[in-house]
Formats: sequence, structure tokens, C-alpha cells
Amino acid sequence: MTIAPLIVLAARLVPWGMTRRMVGTTALVTGGTNGIGLETARGLVQLGARVVIVGRDLQKTARVASEVGAAGHLIADLSELTQVRRAVEEFRAREDRLDVLVNNAGAMYSRRQETHEGIEKTWALNHLAPFLLTQELLPLLRASGNARVVTVSSVAHQFVRPHLTDPEFKRGYNG
Repeated sequence: MTIAPLIVLAARLVPWGMTRRMVGTTALVTGGTNGIGLETARGLVQLGARVVIVGRDLQKTARVASEVGAAGHLIADLSELTQVRRAVEEFRAREDRLDVLVNNAGAMYSRRQETHEGIEKTWALNHLAPFLLTQELLPLLRASGNARVVTVSSVAHQFVRPHLTDPEFKRGYNG
């Protein structure tokens, strides 16, 4: 991945007209162990932010957090809403503010799968999780006074028509 998208993201995170680094800010990056999430976490650390990475795998997440210089990490499968809530509680126990939330974790499953909670996995991970995470973290985001929430997405929505009466595609699922 090139650094250009990261520069654009960083420019949007820092208020217009400010050239300061992000020293003194705290950022939470979901899906921070691969791809865009990893590069975002790395870039925010380089800008001086205290970064906490969220990942599913303990060893990988801890290793990546250490490699990029993150301040910490949380382990959660964000397709499980109970784990989203647990991660929020862990984050709130450690931090009293949040300046940047990057909702990056996401996936597309070729066959329909349900979480342990009985929710279609793509719907849970790509839509419900970032909404719930953001809602649950709003008090910390508001406490910062100038927070940013960035939700990363793809162009996959262009290939699907929403089924408002069947958002989990219980009928006619096609990855």
C-alpha cells in the first residue's frame, strides 16, 4: 500500500489549517492488523498519536501493536456484538477520552454465516459493529472536544441492492 491514502486520511483527522502532529491524541483502530487498518495505525503512531489496535487474534494483534509502536491493543471478534461491548468496556476502563475512532474492520463472506448471536456475519461486522462501537464510545469522543470518526468502506455496496425487509439476506444470500 502506498502512503498517499494515509496522508489523505491523516489530513482529514487533523482540523483544517492545523499542521501540528497528533501528539496528545488517542486513536482506536479496528482491523488494525492488516491492510488499511495496519497502515492507518502505523501512520497515526508516526504522527504522534497514542494508538490502540483492535484485532481478533491475540498473538498477531499483540505482535503488530508492538511492531508499529501502538500504546495497546484489544482482542475482539467485532462480528459478535457482545465482544464489541466488552471491547468498549475494556477501552473505557483504560482511557478517559478518544480523539479518533477508525472503524476499519470488515469482511465479505462468500457463503451466508451467522454469528453465535444468530446475526448474519457480514451484516454484523460491516454495519452493526461500527454503529454500536461508535454509539458506545460517544461519551469518550465527546469528552475530547474535537473528535473524528472515520468509517472505512469499499465499493461492494454498488453490487448489492439492500433488502430492507430482509437485511440479513435470509433468502437469496449471495456473497
